[in-house]
Amino acid sequence: MKRNILIIGAGGVAQVVAHKAAQNNDILGDIHIASRTLSKCEAILASVREKGAMKVDGVLQAHAVNARDTAAVAALIRETGAGIVINVAQAFVNMPVLDACVETGVAYLDTAIHEEPDQICEAPPWYGNYEWKRKAACAEKRVTAILGVGFDPGVVNAYARFGIDTCVPEVESIDIIDINAGSHGRWFSTNFDPEINFREFTGTVYSWQNGAWQSNTMFEVGHEWDLPVVGKQKTYLTGHDEVHSLATHYPQADVRFWMGFGDHYINV
Repeated sequence: MKRNILIIGAGGVAQVVAHKAAQNNDILGDIHIASRTLSKCEAILASVREKGAMKVDGVLQAHAVNARDTAAVAALIRETGAGIVINVAQAFVNMPVLDACVETGVAYLDTAIHEEPDQICEAPPWYGNYEWKRKAACAEKRVTAILGVGFDPGVVNAYARFGIDTCVPEVESIDIIDINAGSHGRWFSTNFDPEINFREFTGTVYSWQNGAWQSNTMFEVGHEWDLPVVGKQKTYLTGHDEVHSLATHYPQADVRFWMGFGDHYINV
């Protein structure tokens, strides 16, 4: 695989990715970061330099790009010589960026399922509406595309697979419990990207139970868990990316995603 990476996006996750990539630039090669707003990219790279994060001397460069424009992204991939594109922009640009990777024959990684602005909580399996339709094209161009490499989805999928492979050979249910039990003292804050978080509240909640897709409204189904460290926490059945992929791979199991919300969060 060619070295050199191109990071798409300039938010908080992109900042983490850029610093971690810099710490491993002896392996990854040149590091490029691109977003619609060049100054945001430059600020991230300034932080990388300030912290002395680069393991070895190398290329660290910012670019402006419209990530909704496949041709523009493909041109930037060619310009930078990137062999790996790490897409940590908003999920609305996933397909244009993935298509650019297929066109140029480079590896693709993202952290969340693709979203269309006018479609909220799409019918399952959601990945089948977009990403999985590109499987044949990726295979033909020998492109590695790894989807959902954040925490949820991402780490939780790996935990589920590891648990099933090593501890539970006949899995009957997979419940993913997402709790943010800390407090930073602010009057209100979303759990993650505000736009994506709020979109989940206004759409249908899909889960896989009894061998079929089930639908509910948000906050319709609640459950209190007694958990290690954080204790008793109220959660609600919520739609989420990994339900759609895990249900496809483990159709014999019920697959549910639960997210914790305090009363203040819900009533604001």
